[in-house]
Amino acid sequence: MAAEASKSQSPAEKLYNLFVARDDIYGIEDSQGWRTERGKLTINHIESHLKGEYTLGVYPFNRKGVIKWLLIDIDYKGGELFYEYMCRKFDKESVILEETGGKGSHVWVFLQPTPLWQITHEIDEMEQELKHRIFPKQREWRQNMVGNFARLPLGKHFKTGNWSRITKGNLFTVKPYVTCQHRIYDQFGDPNCRYYDSSIGYCQQDLCPIMERAKRRSFQGTFEGFAFLRSLNREMCQLLIDWKM
Repeated sequence: MAAEASKSQSPAEKLYNLFVARDDIYGIEDSQGWRTERGKLTINHIESHLKGEYTLGVYPFNRKGVIKWLLIDIDYKGGELFYEYMCRKFDKESVILEETGGKGSHVWVFLQPTPLWQITHEIDEMEQELKHRIFPKQREWRQNMVGNFARLPLGKHFKTGNWSRITKGNLFTVKPYVTCQHRIYDQFGDPNCRYYDSSIGYCQQDLCPIMERAKRRSFQGTFEGFAFLRSLNREMCQLLIDWKM
């Protein structure tokens, strides 16, 4: 059913669902260069982007610090080694390689909506292995932070006049990678999972607010249990003293 729904989406709808996390601010490139616009980013904007009227830049996380993608920005055409690395690290169906229409390439990894903090450690590890920066650049999200926008694929590069194109992977059949098997956060950034593990793809106990609350409740329950036993022991000792007397 999900595959059928994906096929029924228009190209603009597909791009919107995959790339747009923050819908109240975006970048625009035209013959005058890049600028930042504030206002509602809509499907109509994506359609104009696909027609080459201007090129859009999309921001990586929403107002709750939840992201939908990772990006490797490469300053030359190619990037197959980065693409293969990400296919091994995630799923091949979740990764595409794009020639931007300029001098460089982009490797995109699509994720189910994921809190930035949940995947920050893995991003740092991948950067160390690749010796290359991965977007989003930020590793700690704060309220009102917007980050750095990235050029949306399939648009026109106004400096060169060339069009972006996908060279590996299929943008319209791509499947976002499941970063938490039990969906620690839903699409709105609200927690709904109690499972945790230390590996990639799972919630980390020392970071998860749900697990932290559960630990506090458990500690409180244990503390109350000890207090009850101690009071019970005092009563039993007193009964034993009274009986011996």
